[in-house]
Amino acid sequence: MKVVNPENRSHRIAIVSRYNPTGIIKLYLYNKATKVESEIYITLLIGGGSIAYTYDILGGYLYVNFDFEFSESDKFRIKILEENKVIYRGKLIATTEETQNFLADNNEFYYE
Repeated sequence: MKVVNPENRSHRIAIVSRYNPTGIIKLYLYNKATKVESEIYITLLIGGGSIAYTYDILGGYLYVNFDFEFSESDKFRIKILEENKVIYRGKLIATTEETQNFLADNNEFYYE
């Protein structure tokens, strides 16, 4: 599960991807409460410029940079695709709590 801070608009998440993408990827955020899915286009980070809406691969991790306004305790399903191939699927929660001891609702979300 990925954790983002709702007090910030810019986010960077690190994932272990199924494979390393080479083109434009799509980040889908499905809000479990509102049942609304947001689609965000992300491009490969190439030297210089803004890092918003980019990704890069460092040390075996795929780092995805994006801007999104979350509210405290928002829960999302996250999916990242390149064309129609799945790179990553998982869960995401927005919280300002310390992540070392975080446990949310009925053993569904853990962060350790």
